[in-house]
Amino acid sequence: MAVDMFCKIDGIDGESTDDKHAKWIEIDSYTCGVSQPVSGKNVGGLTGGKADFQPFGIVKTVDAATPDLHTYCANGKHIPKVEIECCLATEDKHVFMKYTLEDAIVSSITATGSVDDVRPAEKVTFAYGKIKWDYTPIDKTGKPGAALSRAWNVGTNAKG
Repeated sequence: MAVDMFCKIDGIDGESTDDKHAKWIEIDSYTCGVSQPVSGKNVGGLTGGKADFQPFGIVKTVDAATPDLHTYCANGKHIPKVEIECCLATEDKHVFMKYTLEDAIVSSITATGSVDDVRPAEKVTFAYGKIKWDYTPIDKTGKPGAALSRAWNVGTNAKG
């Protein structure tokens, strides 16, 4: 089933006209990740360290948010909240995955374009102090189930 993805950044409007995501930024893809440095040689002797959270990246086309994103990156403006929603591309637009970043900053923005592009693309990355993951399973009939939610404070390296 097809997926629609949107990003809402406090203080920056996008061009989405979707009923449930008006003025959000339409995104084409995203990347996020976390790794755990491990030391030791045996399974019983392995120890972990502080989780290493990668910047959260989105890929989007050039739009009304572009000038503000460049400016926010250049001056290091703090963003209270960034939300990314992955929805089924159906009339109901059920959100099955949502990421919420708090105390964020635009850590980079890179534009790419060619004569074959309809519109140039941009990759925007965010550093953040907290991240929350919300997943809602969708059954075969398209009905959402009970949401699963977890959060992490990157600064304190602890849940929440």
